[in-house]
Amino acid sequence: MEKIFERWYDLININSVSGHEVDAANYCAKVLESFGLTVHYSYFPEDSAKERPSIWTVLDSGKPGKTMLLIGHIDTVGVNLANWKTDPFHAVEIDGKVYGRGSMDMKGGVSAILSTVEYFSQHKDEFSGKILVCLVADEEGLSKGTYQLVAEDCVHADYAIMAECRYDNVAVGFRGRFSFEITVKGKAGHASRYPEVGENALVSAGRLAAAIEALPTLTHPKLKHGTWCVRYLCGGNQNALVVPDSCYMFVDRYVVPGEDEELCICQMQEAADKIGLGNKVDIRLKPRNSPYMKSFAIEEDHELVTALRQSFTDITGENLPIDYDPSVCDSNIVAVSLGIPVVTFGPSGGNMHGDNEYGYPYQVKNCCEIYKETIRKLLKP
Repeated sequence: MEKIFERWYDLININSVSGHEVDAANYCAKVLESFGLTVHYSYFPEDSAKERPSIWTVLDSGKPGKTMLLIGHIDTVGVNLANWKTDPFHAVEIDGKVYGRGSMDMKGGVSAILSTVEYFSQHKDEFSGKILVCLVADEEGLSKGTYQLVAEDCVHADYAIMAECRYDNVAVGFRGRFSFEITVKGKAGHASRYPEVGENALVSAGRLAAAIEALPTLTHPKLKHGTWCVRYLCGGNQNALVVPDSCYMFVDRYVVPGEDEELCICQMQEAADKIGLGNKVDIRLKPRNSPYMKSFAIEEDHELVTALRQSFTDITGENLPIDYDPSVCDSNIVAVSLGIPVVTFGPSGGNMHGDNEYGYPYQVKNCCEIYKETIRKLLKP
C-alpha cells in the first residue's frame, strides 16, 4: 500500500472523536518528525488534562521566500455504532470507497498534507521560503485549537490551503455566524385569570421570533445573503397554574461581509420596539470561550486561487469551479483573524457527519499532487 493511503488508513483507525485528539496528534507528530522536522504542541486552556493538542511545524527550504500554510483538523464527529455497516474505526475499502469515521472529514486531507510535506522535505530544491503545517483539534466543536494557535502568534503565512473535504470546487469565501440569547419578560399571574391578569412571555416571544425571522439582511454578489433562525424557545411551568413571566430564546445568525454582531443586535432591538416589547427584552451575544467567525471572501483572480485551479487542471485534466460556502469553518479564522488569503479544497466522499462515511482514494492522491504543484507555482525558487 502506498504511504499516503497507509497514513490515511492509520488515521481512520485512530478514534479521534472531538475531545480525544491526542492519539491522532501524536501519530501525525511522529510522521512529521520522521521527515526531520521539529513538532510543536499547542493546548488551549480548557484542556487541563493535555488530551486535545494541536500540532504545528515548519519546513524551511533554506532560501528566502514566501510561506504556504497547509492546515487541517484531526478531530471527527461522534458515531452511532448501531447504524454503521462497518467498524467506523477500522478503514475498509468497498467498491472503490474507503469507509470509516473521518475518511471524508478530513483524514484524507490530513494524509495528503503529510505526504506533501514528506515530498518537499526530500526536494527542497523545488521550492523557496517555508511550508507551515498546522493540524488542529476541536474544529468540530468551537475551533479552540486554531484559535489557540492564533493566540500563541505562531501562524504567519502568505497563502493558505485548508484541506477540508470539497473536491468538486474550491471555496474562496464563507459566511460568518453569531449566536444570540434573548430573554423576553412578561408578568406572572394565575392562569385562570389570564388574559385579564398577567402577560404571557411565551406569546410575546413568539411574536418577536416571527418578527426576527422577517428581518432583512445584507446581500453579497456570491455569498448571497445572511439568514436568521430562531432555534430554541424555553419558558413557563407545565406543573403550575402560572402565566409565564419569562421566555428564553436562542437565535442563530449567518452573516455576509458588512454584517456584525452590533448590527444584528440593533436589528433585533428595533424589531422588539416595533411590536411594543422594547423595554421587555434583554438581547446579548451568547458568551463562548472562542471568538465568533466572521464572513470573508477573497478575490476570484487572486494568485492563490489561480495557481490551485491551474494545478487541478494540470493533474486531472478538468476544470475546477469556484464556490462560496453558506456555513463556517476554520478557514474563517485563517482569513479574518490571521489575515491570510485561504482557499478551501481537499479530498471528499460521502455521508459527512453521518453513518457509513466514506472517502475516495483517487481524490486523496490527486490532492497531494495538486498541493505539491500549487506550492511549486507559488513558492518557486
